[in-house]
Amino acid sequence: MRGKIKILFTDLSYLDHNYGSQAIAFSLMEKLNKYFDVEYTFALLDVYYKNDIEFSKKYNFNIVPISSRPLVILGECFPFIHLLYNFILVLKGKRTITRKEKEESFVFIEEIKKSDTVIDLSGIEFVESANLRKKWLTYIITFCPQYLAEKYNKLYLKYTKSYGPFRSGIYKFFVKRVLTKLPFLLVRGEENLKELRSLNLKIPLYSFPDISLFLQPESRDWAFNYVSNLNINPRKKIVGLSPSAVIANIKDNNDSSCGDNHLRLCEKVINFYRENCDQIILFPHSIGDGKEISSCDLALARDFYNRLKNKTNIFLIEDTNLTYKQARAIVGLMDFYVTGRYHSVSSALFMGVPVVSLSWHTKYRDIMSLFLNNAPIINCRKTNTEEAFSLIKKYYYDRSWFDKKKLLEKRKEVEQRINVNIELIVNEIKKSFFLK
Repeated sequence: MRGKIKILFTDLSYLDHNYGSQAIAFSLMEKLNKYFDVEYTFALLDVYYKNDIEFSKKYNFNIVPISSRPLVILGECFPFIHLLYNFILVLKGKRTITRKEKEESFVFIEEIKKSDTVIDLSGIEFVESANLRKKWLTYIITFCPQYLAEKYNKLYLKYTKSYGPFRSGIYKFFVKRVLTKLPFLLVRGEENLKELRSLNLKIPLYSFPDISLFLQPESRDWAFNYVSNLNINPRKKIVGLSPSAVIANIKDNNDSSCGDNHLRLCEKVINFYRENCDQIILFPHSIGDGKEISSCDLALARDFYNRLKNKTNIFLIEDTNLTYKQARAIVGLMDFYVTGRYHSVSSALFMGVPVVSLSWHTKYRDIMSLFLNNAPIINCRKTNTEEAFSLIKKYYYDRSWFDKKKLLEKRKEVEQRINVNIELIVNEIKKSFFLK
């Protein structure tokens, strides 16, 4: 087998201040570095590319841009799509495919050709949206890198993630066509594994924990200093809340705590915290441009915070330069945490912090059931605001569901399973090289 290998990571939008992407990518890189001498490259959306240049230099990996318009990259798979897409754009008076986008596509394809292995790192895929346009465009984004890797005879793997849910037969058919070409499928959790088995794939399926569970945090001293600079006393009780832009944008009704009801629930939680004289950290955990409420937790939290009439002892973390390791260390200082974000749940579990998960997908049950027998999960799609708030108060006062000692003991079992997961990836990479 050769010395240095080239691995191209795809299907992440950006890395700088993206806690979820960092959690997966940096954890996997740490593991793979124990087996190989690797040169890493990330394909990131062109709209974020410039923001990640300094970040990539700091952490010693390469980045290449990929067009944020799915049909541009689809045209690299099927050239006639470019002609058809440009024709439609002209008819609509919109911007046609630019020279820059063509150059980006060329660079991306050249990177695939140079790579030894292409690994899709997205944390969740093929979530079937009711919005037809969104559903098929996201399918294209996921499909194209795999198609191009296969075209240029490169090993293509999907790292451990969540899938679905799948609803329509036609969508299942297309998802199955993509997944059945993999050597195996790694799914993060037993519940989600059941969903994948319904596809009747003719490849091995494995359930493994999310690798982010074992990314080491920054030191406790660092976290003490950081919150102290925010005028938070780290030696007194701290509680946390992380609103989710995803949950806030799920269509709501009176029987759910999604949509606008999500923010009503968050306000109830804040008021409840204040009654208990707690220091409250409002901690955005998925940060985009800081402006778009529909996609950026920071924008959502800012808007929420600004509308609060009483901000006493409420500390909004607006720092966009934190890494996931640093965010994990801050979570580790909390006495209690309510969050709607998957990788913030991961941090709380790793740090041994009592956490209530505001859930919209089976992935939350999958990760929490690894550590807790009676995990406090609130299905926001099926639980109204009053019921959800009542459950949060119950979990806060009665913590019999949480045994920190047992939780930390289970970490060893989870780590062993993650190591088996890594060995599957490593052996597939080795096998690919030996055949060359």
